[in-house]
Amino acid sequence: MDLHLKNLFGRFQEQFGSGPGLGPGSGVCLMKVEGISSNMIQSIFRASASLYRSEPWKRLRPGHLFGVRVGKDSDWSGKRQPFQCVQFIGGDGGDIAIYMYRSMSYALKMTDGDSWEMARDPNVEVFRVTYELESLMLPSNKRMVKSLSLEVSGTDQFPIMDVARCMTSGELQFRSPTLEELRLVFAVMKALSLVHPLLLQEEKQVRGLPRMIKFSPFIETVDVQWPSEMGKGHDFVAVTVSHPPGQSYEQNREDDELEIVSGMTA
Repeated sequence: MDLHLKNLFGRFQEQFGSGPGLGPGSGVCLMKVEGISSNMIQSIFRASASLYRSEPWKRLRPGHLFGVRVGKDSDWSGKRQPFQCVQFIGGDGGDIAIYMYRSMSYALKMTDGDSWEMARDPNVEVFRVTYELESLMLPSNKRMVKSLSLEVSGTDQFPIMDVARCMTSGELQFRSPTLEELRLVFAVMKALSLVHPLLLQEEKQVRGLPRMIKFSPFIETVDVQWPSEMGKGHDFVAVTVSHPPGQSYEQNREDDELEIVSGMTA
């Protein structure tokens, strides 16, 4: 009986995922996003595959939050970047994904440190990039992958992108991302794949959270090249990634100066 239950749970886990996230992708097909082009979808899948190959989930857990700033606020409708905080999901097992929140405060509402569970705070929107096995994808996404010859992430996974909203009932409501949101996530994925390997692990780790590595405060800006279909008159955009969110270059320099002074007086 125990062996039967183990096999049953294994099949359930493979199909529906597990871990601290909000579950598997909703099956949203990017081909249905109004105004999207085949070239844009191909560029997004290439960026997603690049991030996957950089293997951030080996070190990063849901408790590690990153601030991201892409260009200027004036570059975005409403004069504000739609999603500004990033979280990596699945490093401890389950569905591999990245989640983007509108602010750090929303991310903290949904995250309980290194807890396996994720809270569902009402009316919080989460942009999700969930890597899904090709065998489990909906037919519409399988057709899209085949017809556009989209780049695979790893050996047999592809990104499913949607925006999830937590309802007061505890259920999730899904919608397709907008063109602007997809443009944002492209730049964020390209930047993250470049900068997350630069994180330096601190010797003193998080007390009571042995699975969660503590990193030194970090901020880095990289130039991401826009594909021709996303550029809007500009070839490159500056993307700043910080950990924890809100870290500034001034603060980073002050921390370095304190370390130097401490070393001189020791």
